[in-house]
Amino acid sequence: MFEKIHDKWKDERGSQKLTPMDEIFYSAMRDLLKKRTVKTKEEINPFIKKILEIRLDRIKYVINDLMQIRTKKLITMVMNREKVSANLAREEQDFYDRFSQIFELYRKEVFSPKDVAYTDISKMIGREIEEEGDEEIDYVPIRFIKRTKDRIQGLDGKTYGPFEPEDVCLIPKENAIGLVRREIAENIEM
Repeated sequence: MFEKIHDKWKDERGSQKLTPMDEIFYSAMRDLLKKRTVKTKEEINPFIKKILEIRLDRIKYVINDLMQIRTKKLITMVMNREKVSANLAREEQDFYDRFSQIFELYRKEVFSPKDVAYTDISKMIGREIEEEGDEEIDYVPIRFIKRTKDRIQGLDGKTYGPFEPEDVCLIPKENAIGLVRREIAENIEM
């Protein structure tokens, strides 16, 4: 099994893309570590025990590095909104799914106006994030009273702005509430 882990580690280090991984890879790896740890602890010959400890440390190093390399690649894929095309170990697939959810919530929090619809991430873990466009969005007209130098990411996924004073725009209600509260815009009565 160590040869398999070592080969996987070399393949992963040599590839820019995530390489396929057996679904039960980490389970088999844990079994190997457990057996090697027990064998090392039970060894009574100090010379052999030292050799087994060195080998165990090497296995742990390779596994740790392999996991870090693959985790960085998974995080990059989530941030670039790439779908996983390679087979993943069960634990990696869970990490990818959960991190994708957390990253989408983070993006929504960053791009939604302050003081509007704060989402508790702990309540969202384990639930699927609603796809954009799945919920009905109310739009309201507002008039800008201050200049905005940056674009605004709407809760509908669209980008608005930048705006100059007196510009009028129809944007999602939640975004409008935040802009009005921060005195950047004001409501327009229709």
